[in-house]
Amino acid sequence: MGVLDGISIIFILLILIIFVIKIYKDEKNSVKKPSNIVCEFSGELLNSRINEENKSEIEQFFSNHSKKIWLFLIVIVFFTVIYKFGEIPTYVGVDEIGMAYDAYCISEYGTDRYGNQYPLYLTNFGQGQSVLCTYLTVLFYKIIGVNTIAFRLPVLLIYILSVLASYLIVTKLNMNNVTCKNNKKMALIFIFLILTCPWNIVNARQALDCNLFAGMLMISLYFMIKAKKSYQFFISGIFIGLTLYTYCLAWITIPIFLIGYIIYMLYLKKINIKQIFILGLPIAILAFPLIYFILLNYGIVQNTNLGIFSLPILSEFRVQDINFFNIFKEGISSIKTIFMGEQTIYPMYIPLFIIGYIWGLADTIKSIKKKEFNINAIMVITFTTILLGLLTTKIPTANKANALYIPILYFVAIAILNIARNSKFILIAFFVMIMILFINFEYYYYTVDGIYMDNWYEDRYLMDITRKLEENEETKSKEKYLLVNKSSPYIYSAFAKKVSPQEFKDTYKYKQIRNSKNNTKNIKL
Repeated sequence: MGVLDGISIIFILLILIIFVIKIYKDEKNSVKKPSNIVCEFSGELLNSRINEENKSEIEQFFSNHSKKIWLFLIVIVFFTVIYKFGEIPTYVGVDEIGMAYDAYCISEYGTDRYGNQYPLYLTNFGQGQSVLCTYLTVLFYKIIGVNTIAFRLPVLLIYILSVLASYLIVTKLNMNNVTCKNNKKMALIFIFLILTCPWNIVNARQALDCNLFAGMLMISLYFMIKAKKSYQFFISGIFIGLTLYTYCLAWITIPIFLIGYIIYMLYLKKINIKQIFILGLPIAILAFPLIYFILLNYGIVQNTNLGIFSLPILSEFRVQDINFFNIFKEGISSIKTIFMGEQTIYPMYIPLFIIGYIWGLADTIKSIKKKEFNINAIMVITFTTILLGLLTTKIPTANKANALYIPILYFVAIAILNIARNSKFILIAFFVMIMILFINFEYYYYTVDGIYMDNWYEDRYLMDITRKLEENEETKSKEKYLLVNKSSPYIYSAFAKKVSPQEFKDTYKYKQIRNSKNNTKNIKL
């Protein structure tokens, strides 16, 4: 934890002390007038005296300056995920380039690099890889050509769409069947937190298949909550089904989420059996190939082809790592990774999340008792069910838990909104503290973290070296070798040379010349 993180924790403690003192004074004065914010976003948990002048100023500011606020948010989008997109991070991960190369092979030859025709799951380096990012990359290859921007663009696109979906979930949907007067204020705070969150910035700039999970989940959630007519439920089912192709952990988390969501909506009589069937039909159709894939890798079925599509038999089947008892064995370690992992959320958000989640949970209970729809309850169900699903496997890196970070920020927004309680001073203090943390993160990301690769990544310049050797008249016809000490570097040269799947299978082999801790290898280019 850095100095700024420590200062931010002290800041939160001071804010909470002020908050508790204010509640104590309000209770002592026996004032029982509820805040609109508290009433509509926190289940009437708190009652306090509201400074009507401040309330008027704050509400009027958000109402009158919403366009300027959006312009400010767009500027943040530019500097966080659009500026030097495709250039930063300068490193390209092996899974990232593996996906990019498979997308090239599919776009040109209709197979992945191993010759599997239109695969519905990729082999990658033997552990597998989901395909939605790959097929979206194929589309962008056709439009703008084969380059770094093209294979990273799908993740950026889904991220931006998820931000819009998150905004619409709060502003366009009703709270307790009445329009919430503070929807816009809540939504803008929520979006501000999403756009300035370290993990979302890092996530949107790298083409890892799992990075689509978070965005597709929020887009799906918007369509599900909005659905009232049959075709809307069908569209929702399509998006949920496509989400299954973002990451293998969606196979366990999405079913748990759907069970929780459907039970809640059935209880409130917001959905009926017919609508559940319509919702489930496209999900079942899209899930079938993945169910077949699981059976294939367990040896229950044998055929690797489904019409024009194919499914691979993996050398290392990671679905076997999912185990209910991991919740108890690895749960604490996984939760630590989720909330305290590097480049995830600011440490000051942890207590805010806890506060916001408790308020949301109280709203969920009230919603159930009153049988009234509540968006906080939906977000509690989403976060809780996804978390339970993820905890059935070990979470060593934040990538595995990326679907949680937008819901986490939703509860942080609730906490900020209620703690500020129309206090202009506290709201500005929150804004300033977050901006300081955000600017600090951006500075280091653009000068250090996004420039210098770490031990998990290969150097993208291996692609440039390959291109130069192939363009040089003296070296292009000669066999070329590189002495490297990292895994699978051949994939960089294969992508740079744009070799065909057949040539890949025939010529891209490696001979290990030294078996040591640094795993040095002689790789044929």
